[in-house]
Amino acid sequence: MARIYRFFGGWKEMCRRLHLPRFRSVATCAVCVAMLGCFDSRHTSHRVTAAHRKPRAWFDAKGACVFPMVTDSLPNSREELIDALTEGWKRNLKFKSDDLQIITADGNRFPALSTLRIELGGARMDLSKDNKKTKPSGLVEGQVYAGNFELSGQPLLCDRAKMNLHFTATRARLDFEHDEGGRPVLMLADARLAKLEFEATQSDLERILLVSAREAGKKYGVSVQKVDLKLDALTPHSISLDLHLSTKVALIPAGMRFQAHVDIDPDMNAKLSNLKCDGDEALGPLIINIIRPGLAKYENRSKPVFSFPTGELKLRDVQVQTAEDVHVIALFGI
Repeated sequence: MARIYRFFGGWKEMCRRLHLPRFRSVATCAVCVAMLGCFDSRHTSHRVTAAHRKPRAWFDAKGACVFPMVTDSLPNSREELIDALTEGWKRNLKFKSDDLQIITADGNRFPALSTLRIELGGARMDLSKDNKKTKPSGLVEGQVYAGNFELSGQPLLCDRAKMNLHFTATRARLDFEHDEGGRPVLMLADARLAKLEFEATQSDLERILLVSAREAGKKYGVSVQKVDLKLDALTPHSISLDLHLSTKVALIPAGMRFQAHVDIDPDMNAKLSNLKCDGDEALGPLIINIIRPGLAKYENRSKPVFSFPTGELKLRDVQVQTAEDVHVIALFGI
């Protein structure tokens, strides 16, 4: 009986960690994982005063904008920047070869660069890494400028799943800071125009969610056996989600099904509606009764789609397509 109580408490905590009531299942796939999963934490813009803070967004885009480095201070040259970024990525991702050229940069007027490119194709992510204290501190110690910035991961690998990520920006400003854990990072703080493209099959998204859910459930005695995900974009701004989780505890099966609909308005706010959750197998109905009240609080709630590390970047448009693959395109800038 003690294990059953631990299971119920574990499921409630695991759902909080996975942010299922806040539709984070989509975020995990299309944002957090796609953005390398390296920097996932609560976000409050440190450059916006409390009086002007916007509601917390559904998805944190910090993972797409914050890049790991290994350096004691802002690099003094283009070559030092390349070395610091290269070593930072090698400590966060696993590459096929240590000799791969990850970073390329052009320009003779450092810290102003004509181009800065990060090539992560073929790199493997580890979703089990501890991402605590990865939020930038807010203390800008230096800046780098790039006329053209590009980050490419085609593909990025996670377990047996893969996804394609392509991120470009023009007239980009990158701030050098340390995160709350004291680690140096380079953060995209401003850009004239930026575009993010993410693409993966639904089966690969299921695999990524399964890896994330298994890792989150271990410490709570929850064994996640299978994830079934269906995303259906009725229009680029109208998406339906159907997610089924099959789990076990002490060999007792528990299944849960979550359904929701998302509508994105012209101001780039996303509203959740038609939220439903049902349980099956032996323990599913009991678990659903625990988390259903929390889920109901998000019915018809509207919040910004994305939040960024600074208040200078704004989401201009986001479109989702679900034909053969799930394809997400986001445009943002000043």
